[in-house]
Amino acid sequence: MLAKVKAAVAAAALVVVLTTAGQAAAALPATPRPSVRLPGEVHGAAARATTWIVGAAPGGAATAIAERHGARALRLGGTYVVARNRARALATDLRRAGLLREAEPDVVGRMSSAYDATPFGWARGSIVAPTLVPPAPTAQIGVLDTYVDDTHPDLVGHVQHLPGPATGVTHPHGTMVSSAAAGAYTGVGVTGVFPGAQIVNYGVTPDLRCSDSVNGITALAAAHVAVIVASYGFTEPCYAEYDAIALAYGEGTMVVAAAGNEFEEGNPVSFPAAWPHVLSVAATNQANGSSYFSSANASIDVAAPGENIPLAIPGALDTTDGTADGVTLGSGTSFAAPIVAGAVAWLRSARPEISNGQAADLLRRTAIDIDKKGWDQNSGYGLINLEASLTAPVPESDPLEPNDSIAEIDGTVFRNPDDPVWNGGPRKRIPASVDSVEDPIDVYRVRIPAHTRWKALVRPQTRTGDPDLQLLRGAATSLTQRRFDAGHSDHGAGRTDSVTLTNREATARSMYVAVYVPDEARYADAPYTLELAHMSLR
Repeated sequence: MLAKVKAAVAAAALVVVLTTAGQAAAALPATPRPSVRLPGEVHGAAARATTWIVGAAPGGAATAIAERHGARALRLGGTYVVARNRARALATDLRRAGLLREAEPDVVGRMSSAYDATPFGWARGSIVAPTLVPPAPTAQIGVLDTYVDDTHPDLVGHVQHLPGPATGVTHPHGTMVSSAAAGAYTGVGVTGVFPGAQIVNYGVTPDLRCSDSVNGITALAAAHVAVIVASYGFTEPCYAEYDAIALAYGEGTMVVAAAGNEFEEGNPVSFPAAWPHVLSVAATNQANGSSYFSSANASIDVAAPGENIPLAIPGALDTTDGTADGVTLGSGTSFAAPIVAGAVAWLRSARPEISNGQAADLLRRTAIDIDKKGWDQNSGYGLINLEASLTAPVPESDPLEPNDSIAEIDGTVFRNPDDPVWNGGPRKRIPASVDSVEDPIDVYRVRIPAHTRWKALVRPQTRTGDPDLQLLRGAATSLTQRRFDAGHSDHGAGRTDSVTLTNREATARSMYVAVYVPDEARYADAPYTLELAHMSLR
């Protein structure tokens, strides 16, 4: 990640001079955290996992311990997969060495397609206006799915395979997903949203596990694809997958995920769609209403066609609709997600100056409202509007993302810690934003010179935005460590929050500044400006 560079972190010893809030800070939103859950300590489907993911501080010592237990290293540094019956012993040895970070079941996911349906070709026309001419496809689309048929007429010549668990075409899902995003315009077959865009496939088996998702996201981000389609889901959160997504986002890659098709089956939350910094996609029908099967929850960002979608299918597997012509129709958020991924790739090819986060913001802000006014749990911000996103003003860049936790800026997740955003020099202004689902917390590191009085100030950029402010001493490793609290301010929507502190020590000290949307906020999105400045020392 370009912004992640080496910097020293010193323990803080600052004295609170003034806070501008009440007795207790508003509750910080929950953010993903590693945990140690071993066999016998989990329930439900996760308890049946036959392999376990164990994370450790990266390095030779952890690798040697993992090898002794027959564990296999994942592409995500310091992360291993081990047989269930050896997970506890591996975790024990890593803990004794002071290296254990996490342990969790290697859960099995579910491809998010629903069923084949009756012909009614309509999906691309809902997203791409007839007058829109595709740009040169410079942005690549990563497809983390079953092995894609690169001989299919709709995909031949623009599919690249990365080494993965699957090495041949045995299941149609990956081919179908790829065609929805980038099926070539040939006059026959299926035309994707962004015809002929390069597909980079990390092939997995239909019963993919969290470890497959971790390896695939990491490999595709390393290949510098603009967007990854994740048309699958886990009902159990897997922290290693969150780490892989954070790394991918830091490399400039956007993950677009299917929201799931389980609305009538208990409507469970699906991961990776529910993780921060993932564009979560719901499905719509021909009437621009929410598909009856499309999962609804607080993580939904946008919607796209997901019923009766024309799709390419490997000829040998085209046995579902009675005509072996290499084309079928399918329904599910599995096919809404690649439609959005195709739009992201189109947008980033046409506007190469924008970042992954800006592309996602453009699609959210230009979406067509199709349900309740504003954001809603069924369709998010609405049906994507590619044409409008191509000409809309570029949103402000949200700097240093991902920075949702101390671990993402102190070198725990990334190879190097962030530089301090302020070293006590001239007044510093940082425009940014937080969102209760997509980007719940922004964490910054500052370094305060000796004998310095200073202020951290957060100005909301909208009357409805409610960003709050929390400061922690530099010894903190987690935002939940209240013993390191140094001050807070939570004045409510539309009001400025500030905290003034003094470093009375004879040496410079580090500190963390956290900006967040409180759980009780009425509106999820909160653009703000963080200001850091000297104050006169009294």
